[in-house]
Amino acid sequence: MRPGRILFLLAALVALLLDVGPASAETGGFAPGSTCHAAAGPRESFATVAADPARWTCRNGNWDITRDRVLIRFDLRGVEGPAPVLLTTRLNLAREVRLTAFGADGRSATRTVRGTDLDPGSGGWLAATRLPALGERPAYVVADFVEPMHAGLVADARLTGPDGNKGAGAGFNLLIAALCGMLCIPLLFNIAFYRILRERFLLWHAVVVVMMLVQTLATSGLFNIFLDLPLLALRYASAFSFGIGIAAAAAFSADLIEAGKLRVVERRLLRLSGVWIAVWTGVYLFASGPLRPWGWMAYYASFVPVLVLFAWTMTAARMKRSRAVNFQIVAWAPFMLVGLGRIASALGLTAHPLELQVEQHIAIAWEVIIAALGVADRFMIIRRQRDRAVSQARMLGLRAERDALTGLLNRRGLEEKLPELRRKGFRAMALVDLDHFKLVNDRHGHAVGDKVLAAVADALSPDKDTVAVRLGGEEFVLLFAGDDIEVRAERRRQAIPGRVASAVPGLDAIVTASMGLVIREVADKSGANGFGYDYSSLFDHCDRLLYEAKRCGRNRTMSERVHEFGRKNTGIHRRGHAA
Repeated sequence: MRPGRILFLLAALVALLLDVGPASAETGGFAPGSTCHAAAGPRESFATVAADPARWTCRNGNWDITRDRVLIRFDLRGVEGPAPVLLTTRLNLAREVRLTAFGADGRSATRTVRGTDLDPGSGGWLAATRLPALGERPAYVVADFVEPMHAGLVADARLTGPDGNKGAGAGFNLLIAALCGMLCIPLLFNIAFYRILRERFLLWHAVVVVMMLVQTLATSGLFNIFLDLPLLALRYASAFSFGIGIAAAAAFSADLIEAGKLRVVERRLLRLSGVWIAVWTGVYLFASGPLRPWGWMAYYASFVPVLVLFAWTMTAARMKRSRAVNFQIVAWAPFMLVGLGRIASALGLTAHPLELQVEQHIAIAWEVIIAALGVADRFMIIRRQRDRAVSQARMLGLRAERDALTGLLNRRGLEEKLPELRRKGFRAMALVDLDHFKLVNDRHGHAVGDKVLAAVADALSPDKDTVAVRLGGEEFVLLFAGDDIEVRAERRRQAIPGRVASAVPGLDAIVTASMGLVIREVADKSGANGFGYDYSSLFDHCDRLLYEAKRCGRNRTMSERVHEFGRKNTGIHRRGHAA
């Protein structure tokens, strides 16, 4: 076979697939059962346009809405079955639709409806209106679409029976209902996760889910089973939910992908893409005048840079070994493929615009569910990281409020706990100081001195009614709640020599301690009113009693009971205990 003939056959095959061949209106008339369309000016009559067969295309292709009107002639000669009663088409907007039914004898009946008065269907992205009553079966029907805003409005026009706007029926509605139910599950997860972990990407994903749910309900016609929404409301719901959903998805990706896996400019562009989408959604919805026939194409074309941005950022994050982006790639791949198909169709690469609604419904459900798995995975990672950080912070906090040598509270830890101790009824303070501790360090070294201090801390033994604090050096503080405070305090002081001798053998002298103890008397035994005065004043009072114990020979306790500190106390009881 010659190369030229091969090229001719290939060209013919491509023309057949794309359906872009020449007009097929019969010379001198229309073929029985044919559906033909032609573009017309604002004042041209159907008879004028019908008289020129070259202007008609009798196949589903070459749809031109750049003129003010699109005429579609449905020939019913030789068509079997009941006479059609509805004009059904894709749900979209035109200024008005003029329907004329012609009888075999030349009689005609006309009906005109505003584009906003088309009745939305309940089984897909459909709208319909009844045909004019002719009184007999029409020979053909002419639909005159004035200023259509989307080529799909005329490309999908059909004459149908009374159930034509119910789409695929109960099976299709059950499928959509199941998909919507699946979309609700990630929404509940997002709300539950956000109560635990206040991360912004959870809110963005919740917005995505809600918008995709609205998009699915609106474009599937499921809304109209329960609500009687007008065409404009559905059109706005579809366009806004899709635009807001994509914008929220971009912001979701910007916040979901881990730090360091995207550059600042890439995250910023993802967030700004929402503004870009909002502008072109407005153009699509409200274009008029010269922009009317191009608004829908510009709207679809505006998603090309968004798809490129998504692909770019996902690739960049994947190259930096982002874990979160793996879920994004799997989730968005089907949706992006469907989007590319719709964009290519809108830009004229197919015979007529394709909605791919069923494919979009499935792609939306897939995206939301897989993205929800990514959210759960990211949530668990962040939760573990946060728990680890909290644990480390708690450990650092404990170290900051604990003495490294003895493990007792330090001064900072005591000051932070004082309000709580007052509420718990702690009402006594003892200041403990080791006698002649400098000699231990001088004779045996600081390492032995540290062992002595650790043994002293063990002797002071804190419990639920006793708090032990190392202030520094050889000074310790004891705080008490409950009864028998003097006995408990003295028992701890007297335990020091034996505990040190057992833990640090080889010392040449017994290590003793002196103590100053202040106990506040309370009206009842609950001690709920606590110290009743500030720590500094309390410490100074204990320090004076400790100094008195040192002056009286050391190795003893000096204690006082007071009714209210800071005023002149009557009936102060002072005791001195020597070992």
